[in-house]
Amino acid sequence: MSDKKTGLQTLYTPILVLLLIVASFYVGRLSSQVEGLKNNVAGTDTTAPTQVQAPERQLDVASMKARAKKFGLDATKFDQCLDGGTMAERVASEQKEGAALGVSGTPSFIINGVMLVGAQPQSSFESVIDAELKNGSGDKAAAALGESGKRLTMNLAKSYVDGPSNAKIKIVEFTDFECPYCEKAFPTVKAIMEKYKGKISLEYKSFPLSFHPSAQKAAEAALCAGEQGKFWEMHDDIFAPAK
Repeated sequence: MSDKKTGLQTLYTPILVLLLIVASFYVGRLSSQVEGLKNNVAGTDTTAPTQVQAPERQLDVASMKARAKKFGLDATKFDQCLDGGTMAERVASEQKEGAALGVSGTPSFIINGVMLVGAQPQSSFESVIDAELKNGSGDKAAAALGESGKRLTMNLAKSYVDGPSNAKIKIVEFTDFECPYCEKAFPTVKAIMEKYKGKISLEYKSFPLSFHPSAQKAAEAALCAGEQGKFWEMHDDIFAPAK
């Protein structure tokens, strides 16, 4: 009986293996068809080549020093300033200023005392600025955008300002050079400064976030460049899209 059972096992084993192979083939084919249907529904072209990602901005200390050389700064002075942490205390002081005003993320803009948070569309900035220019109701325009609308009282230490000192619209920006939303907001701010040229000023404030490892030194580098009269050149170059 045992020999008969063994014989049957010997006979059926190859057949079972063959059936498993055939079943696996059809299951795999069915899975491919289902996946293809999913891709067609989603409008995904599975044959398209993988899109090459734009290179990330280089924010390490070596890159900051390379930028300084590009702007013709005294390399020895710049390196001593950056390596020695000369501007670390100023960065920390500007962070404290922001925190006292309620800044917790970047970018945060304060337009004539009215806060606007995030990389918002240009139209949002314009609605606040236009209302402020018209009748000083920028706080109401900000509230309509979902902001608090509260007008803050500020007594900030002097920082780098782009634009006339008597500008009717004064924007203070708390920013982080490593923040992707700050990078996204950069061209918007540039467009606003151009549109309202002569009526607007922009004041920079450091606000590097703790989870951005390169942000602190990037902030220090911009301020170190400022010691040699090249703050805005360094600021814009750090935020400029990678090429």
